[in-house]
Amino acid sequence: DGSYSAEALVNKVNAELANSFGNLAQRTLSMIQKNMDGKLETFATNSDDKALLEKVQSACRETLPAEFEALNFSVGIEAWLKAVFACNAYVDEQAPWTLKKTDPPRMKAVLQVLFMAIRDLAIAIQPVIPEKAAAALDQLGIAKDRRTYADLADDGRMQALLDAGHVIEKPVPVFPRLELPEAEPA
Repeated sequence: DGSYSAEALVNKVNAELANSFGNLAQRTLSMIQKNMDGKLETFATNSDDKALLEKVQSACRETLPAEFEALNFSVGIEAWLKAVFACNAYVDEQAPWTLKKTDPPRMKAVLQVLFMAIRDLAIAIQPVIPEKAAAALDQLGIAKDRRTYADLADDGRMQALLDAGHVIEKPVPVFPRLELPEAEPA
C-alpha cells in the first residue's frame, strides 16, 4: 500500500529524471558540443574514470537487469538512480568547466566518460521510460540496433564510435521539469 498524489509524482519525476539524469545528459552533451565541436576523440582514463564506469556498468549490466528479471523493479531502479547520482558527483568532483582552462585533454576525457555512462544509463532504463530513453539515445547518436542489454556488454562500442568519427548534434532537453497546473480559485 502507498499513497500517491500528483504533487508527489511531479516532485519525484523532477528530482530523479529532470534534475538528475536529464540535467546530467544535457550538461554533458552541451559541453561536448561546445568544447569539442561535438566530436568524440581517443582519450586516456584514470582511476576515477574507471571507478565511475564500473559503478554504472554494474548497475546497468548486472543489478538492474537481474532485479527486473526477479520483478524487483524498485530495487533495479534504485540501483540505476545510484549510478546517476554517482555520475553527478563525478561531474562535481572533476569540474570539467575548470578543466577547460587548466587541462583541456582531461576535460575531454571526463566528458567522454560521462558520454559512455549516459549511454549505458539510457539503454538500461528503456523498459521504464522507453520514449525518453530513446530520445536520449538519439541525441547521443546511438544506432537503434545498438540499444539492447546485450550491447551493454560490448566493451568495443566506444572505439567503434571513435573509429566512425562520431559527432553529437546540439542537444535539446529530454526531461523538462514538470509543473502542476495552477489551482483555480474557489
